[in-house]
Amino acid sequence: MIKLKNSIRSEIDKIIYLYKSKNLIAALNLSNKLIGLKHNIPFLFNINGIINLSLENWTNALLAFKKTLEYDNKFIEAYNNLGVAFSHLGENDKAIESYKKAIELNKNYASAYNNLATQYDDYGKYSVAINYYIKALKCNPEHFNAQNNLIRILNFYKTDQLENNSIIKANNKIQEIHSKILTSNEILTSDLSKYIKECNEIIKINLKKTIYLDTQIHRRNGENLNCDRHKKAFNKYNIIPEYCFSCFKVQIELKEVSQLIKLFIFFNNLKLPNDNIRKCFVELRENIKGNYKALIYCSSVDDAKVISKLIEVDLNKLLKNFNLDIKRGCTEFDFSFPGYKDVKKLNEIFYNEEWRKKEKLIDIEIASGSQKGKKKFSRSLNNITLSEVLIINNWLTYAKIIGDESYKEISSEFIFSNHISALTKKIVK
Repeated sequence: MIKLKNSIRSEIDKIIYLYKSKNLIAALNLSNKLIGLKHNIPFLFNINGIINLSLENWTNALLAFKKTLEYDNKFIEAYNNLGVAFSHLGENDKAIESYKKAIELNKNYASAYNNLATQYDDYGKYSVAINYYIKALKCNPEHFNAQNNLIRILNFYKTDQLENNSIIKANNKIQEIHSKILTSNEILTSDLSKYIKECNEIIKINLKKTIYLDTQIHRRNGENLNCDRHKKAFNKYNIIPEYCFSCFKVQIELKEVSQLIKLFIFFNNLKLPNDNIRKCFVELRENIKGNYKALIYCSSVDDAKVISKLIEVDLNKLLKNFNLDIKRGCTEFDFSFPGYKDVKKLNEIFYNEEWRKKEKLIDIEIASGSQKGKKKFSRSLNNITLSEVLIINNWLTYAKIIGDESYKEISSEFIFSNHISALTKKIVK
């Protein structure tokens, strides 16, 4: 920081304290007050911009970072922050230009490389994005966001860009493993255990410190169900969007983690007439029953019935102690509108035409809100990835914490996640 009078430094320290304490409005007001007193301090403008970013005041943030650079055109972090503001405003080319300027001033700026990568990642330019994620991790091998972004992108894109990158190397080695469980509907626990142990050995050799928090494994077909938009409408207005009345799910609920892992392998091999999206996960939502679940998304109740019948015979051969059911929409909707998810009550709970106005308000809010992170939805690769093996280890951590001893059938020496452990303990009843 440049040399400042003690009184101004004290006020800036107070702004930083308020910001870190999540007292954003007070922090913003104090920073605006100092700026209004003609304290043309680049650091102060940069802080003001960061606070505005946190408050989703994208335009004000943009102006603050521009002002920072007006007084100090070598302020590296301000170029990176300016890129973030441009990204939220949908100015992708200007965001890229800003990140590159930050990197030009500091060739080892990991966060700028990561942010630059996400710009290309968002609209599906995966090869370019991977190149920048690799550069971010060369600068900082423990950069959390760059690690997780690179691991996630490998679910959609196969690359040989090794360049001594441990994440890509581990992912490719996992995909080189030949196991009969990857091609057969008959999945023996002993074979599954051997496969997971082999994958984990690869991870332990190549990845020294990786934190991966995902707990859901998806098989995507490239379609965007727009669930974030629908949940936003529900959470803000307590309405069920019209689209959700035609969203049905074949739900499989299980008692043991070993069964969930088998089901994931089954889903990976499963061919469905409409290439339906599917996912397997552990239940981390509060006040929702069940521990291990899998869903196949369907566009009608008839589609769900066909799929349910199609997979029931194989599931009976593969799994034990499971429940197969068809439900509509999200569980949370049923809390506000009891009976909504029950397919036997389809003629009792209808879409309320008054809700259409509120859906339009949500669409306006989304259109005028942040444009950052609106990723292209790509098809999942059929190969099992590093991401999915790490998620399986998160499932095993979850199982151990809730007292499900079946994790020992897979491995007692899995990669334990302290983060998933802490998260699980919060929701264990």
